[in-house]
Amino acid sequence: MRHPLPSCVILGPDADESLRSLLSDVLSDMGIALRPSGGAQRPDVVLALVQREDTVSRVMQVAGNEAGAAPVFVLLPFEDERLRRLAMNLGACGCYALGTPLEELKGLLRGVADAWGMRGERGRHG
Repeated sequence: MRHPLPSCVILGPDADESLRSLLSDVLSDMGIALRPSGGAQRPDVVLALVQREDTVSRVMQVAGNEAGAAPVFVLLPFEDERLRRLAMNLGACGCYALGTPLEELKGLLRGVADAWGMRGERGRHG
């Protein structure tokens, strides 16, 4: 049984307008609203862009503060196992490397939606 996808996604810090536009298009096709950070309502998922290894800790801290209990997925500028491992060690629930097939990102988001459906938690926000 298919469950609804997350309704709100926050794009983490340091994302440029072209990335926001691309993700907005992809996510809207999935029925997911991309909204800016800092809103009163907690997001369902946080997508946090990591540009360099020395920013992973700061980005994860900001994303975690924004996310509350929501999962944080890290957007990597390219496939880099060291960056992926560091992000995962700092609490990321998954990583997506920009430039790889968008189906991988969609799969991460579908996994979140399926987990909500199993727990019956769709729509709960702090």
